[in-house]
Amino acid sequence: MRADLRLDDLRERKRVPAKLMNVKIPTLVGERIRQVASALGASKTEVVIALLNEGLAASEKLLAGYEPPAGVSRAARRRARRGRPRAGRTCSVDGCTRAHLARGYCATHYQAWRRGALKT
Repeated sequence: MRADLRLDDLRERKRVPAKLMNVKIPTLVGERIRQVASALGASKTEVVIALLNEGLAASEKLLAGYEPPAGVSRAARRRARRGRPRAGRTCSVDGCTRAHLARGYCATHYQAWRRGALKT
């Protein structure tokens, strides 16, 4: 398959080696791809590649000049979403020096608080 294949190119197509990519798609989408391939006299693979290329070209135009918002770094956002301890903060339980995770507690004391076993 040509990497730059478009739907208009399928009428004058040339067969070249391709790699297999296994993806799940809704049944309706698969049927529509089959219909387009049949109407153009092309393989479903060629139609999918052409559609992907056209979609990628459109998305490149939409994303041209895009800059992520300033402020918190991407790595910091990922750490916060995963619930990792934050640097510089420690557990609020007396005598515990482990890193803070949530609600002022380290992972151990947070789980105890959730179970109702933590005496505050």
